Amino acid sequence: MVWHRDGQRSGKVLECEGGRVFIEQENGAELDFPERDLTASPPASARPAGTPAASAGRGGGAAAYVMPEHILITADITPEHVRVLGLVPQRTLQAVAALYERRPGRRKFSALDVAGKLNVITEITAVPYRTMRDYSDRPGELGLLMGKGLADSQKAAG
Repeated sequence: MVWHRDGQRSGKVLECEGGRVFIEQENGAELDFPERDLTASPPASARPAGTPAASAGRGGGAAAYVMPEHILITADITPEHVRVLGLVPQRTLQAVAALYERRPGRRKFSALDVAGKLNVITEITAVPYRTMRDYSDRPGELGLLMGKGLADSQKAAG
């Protein structure tokens, strides 16, 4: 079992090849990362305060972890935020918008500003802005990460 250093993903090692490690997540999704991005134990930043590394999560398997949240506000937005938002796959945006607009009392996703859209995308896909930015040069991997979180959200909403 290995964890990505950002604390968002973990999985069982399937194969290592040329500095890349291929993992299978609990949901069956397969991902690959540079070996330097993975660790044999959950990163300290990925565990709630006071939770030891060896504590078991659901099913007695991987340790449970929670990433600290940062809600973006309009004053945070830079041209980089706008650029990263533009890299989110169109189908992902459409699915996020549909899930968001199904909630009672919500306005149109398209009416949100950049900060609002990024916050909703983060909430629904479980991919924080920092991860979106880090994967902006690898749109295929970003799409896979977002797709996994989106699938989980759709299951929960359905």
